Amino acid sequence: MELDPALYEKIKEHSDEGERLFYHGRFPEALEEYSKALDLIPEPKQRWEASVWVLAAIGDCHFWLMDFGAALECFRKLMVEYEEYGNPFTRLRYGECLYETGNEELAREHLLAAYAMEGKELFEECDKKYLSVISGLL
Repeated sequence: MELDPALYEKIKEHSDEGERLFYHGRFPEALEEYSKALDLIPEPKQRWEASVWVLAAIGDCHFWLMDFGAALECFRKLMVEYEEYGNPFTRLRYGECLYETGNEELAREHLLAAYAMEGKELFEECDKKYLSVISGLL
């Protein structure tokens, strides 16, 4: 089942604006746009693919704002409610957020899974500390 095309366009407009703001480092404004996009997605949100990329973008904004608790909640939702275990980016960010919130053991599991899916390239733009968490296991 697909979203109504007019509704999808509105969601995409907010998401595109969020992306533009994000790439200019304007994370609070990007977060507002992504949140508007998510609010437009009908319940149950897990039913719609658009929810996955919008929620990941919201989590990414929180991550770059160093609000690791809020980011963790977004990526936890993606993992548990949306079953995004096969998404390397989701696993990476979830692992990073777990690490930043003090759960190094679980962080290691998810960072290692992300590495197994995409390799070292996935970690190139990350702080080296995340790769060092799993370096002894590689």
